[in-house]
Amino acid sequence: MGLLKSIAQIKPTRKPEVKENTNSFEDQKVTYHEDGRSTSRLCQGRSENLQASLSAIYHKFENNCKKEEEEQVKLKQPYVTELKGKRTLMLTKGEELQIEKKKLEEKETKVEKLRSDIVNVRRSPQDYGIPVERKSSSKFWIGTILLTFLSVYIFIFYISTSFSAFFRTFDPSTELFGGMFYPKALQEAYDAGALELGFILFIPFVFFGLGYLIHVFMHKQSIGNIFKVILLFITTFIFDALLAYLIDEKLYNLNKTFEDPEFSLSVAFSSPSFWVIIFAGFVSYIIWGLVFDIVMKEHADKDKIENYVKSLEDEIKNLIQTVNKQNETIESLEEIIRGKKVRCSELEDIIDGFILPIRNYKALSSEYLQGWQECITSEIVLGPDQTKDYLNECIKVYNTHIAQLDLNVDDYQNKVYTKTL
Repeated sequence: MGLLKSIAQIKPTRKPEVKENTNSFEDQKVTYHEDGRSTSRLCQGRSENLQASLSAIYHKFENNCKKEEEEQVKLKQPYVTELKGKRTLMLTKGEELQIEKKKLEEKETKVEKLRSDIVNVRRSPQDYGIPVERKSSSKFWIGTILLTFLSVYIFIFYISTSFSAFFRTFDPSTELFGGMFYPKALQEAYDAGALELGFILFIPFVFFGLGYLIHVFMHKQSIGNIFKVILLFITTFIFDALLAYLIDEKLYNLNKTFEDPEFSLSVAFSSPSFWVIIFAGFVSYIIWGLVFDIVMKEHADKDKIENYVKSLEDEIKNLIQTVNKQNETIESLEEIIRGKKVRCSELEDIIDGFILPIRNYKALSSEYLQGWQECITSEIVLGPDQTKDYLNECIKVYNTHIAQLDLNVDDYQNKVYTKTL
C-alpha cells in the first residue's frame, strides 16, 4: 500500500493500497475501514504503528484535497461570494467617505470665511449690508466723553441751583455766579436733613429722565411723539424758569431800595441774570439731550455690528458641532473600510490557498480507526485485558492525532489553509 509505505514493522508482506478512484464518499469510508483493518493485521494492532499510519493517511488526504480543483472551487465559493460582497461594500463606503470629506471641507471652508467676516465686518460693515456710518465708532466715543462732562456739569448745576432756590438764604455779598453755584450745597443740605439732601441729590435725574424720554420719542418719529417732545421742552424750560425766578428774586431783594418796584415776572423778564440762569441750565440740558441721542444712535449702530457678529459666532458654533459629527462619521467609515480591507486580504489568501473538509477527514479517519480496532478484537489473539488495553491505547493515539491537527472541533465544517509566501 503506497499510502502506508515503510509503516509495517511486523510481517512485512504486501502493502494494501487505499482506493483513490472511488465513486462516492461512502465507498471511501469502506476503503479506509478495510485499509485500517489490513494495516492493523500487519503490525498486530500496535498503537505506535497506528500513530504513523494516521499521519500518513492525513497527508494523503491533504494532497488529494489540493489536487481536487473542482471540489476546492466548491468549498471556496462562500469565501468568493463574501469577498465580492466586501468589495462592493468597500466601494459603497468609499463613495460615502468621499462625499462626507467633501461636505467636511465645505463646512471647514465656511467656518474660516465666517471667522474672516467677523474681523472684516468691524472694518467695513457696509460691505455686509449693515447701514452704519464709517466713523460711527469715533462719534460714539467722542459723544460718550462729552456726555460724561455734560452730565457732571448738569449734576452740579441743578444741585446748586435747586438748593439756592428752595433752601438757601443769600447774604448781601452774594453775586450771580455764587447764586447759581454753591460749593456748600450738599453739606448744608445734609445738615438740614435727609429730605432736603434727597431732594437736591435726585432732582438732576429728573432732567436726565426728561432727556432720555426725548431720545425715545425722537427715535420713533410721529406727530404724537413730536408733540410729546415739544411738551417736554416746555416743561423743562418752565422748571428752569422757576429756578431762575427764585434765585433772581433773592438776588434782587438783596439790592432792592425803597424806590425799586416789587419783584415780578415783568421785572424778571427784563433782568439779564434771570435769562443767564435759565440758559445756563436749559441750553446745557438741550445739548446733553442731543449728545445723548447721538451716542444712543451710534451705540445702536455698534449693536447692529455686534448682533451681526453674534449671529456669525452662533453659526460657527453650529457648524463646528456639525464638523465634529462629520469627523466622527468619517472616522467610522474609515474604520469600516480598514476592517473590510483586512477581511478582503484574508479572503484572498483563503481563495489562493486550499480548504480541508474537517468532517470528511474525521469520518474517514474514524473508519480507519474502527477497522484497526476490528482487527484487534477479531483477528489478533490476545487476552481480554490486553485487548482492552490495546483498544484504549488506539483511542488515545487517535484523539492525540486529531488534537495535534487542531481538528477536534464541531463548530465549523472546514479548515482553511491560507496562501503563504
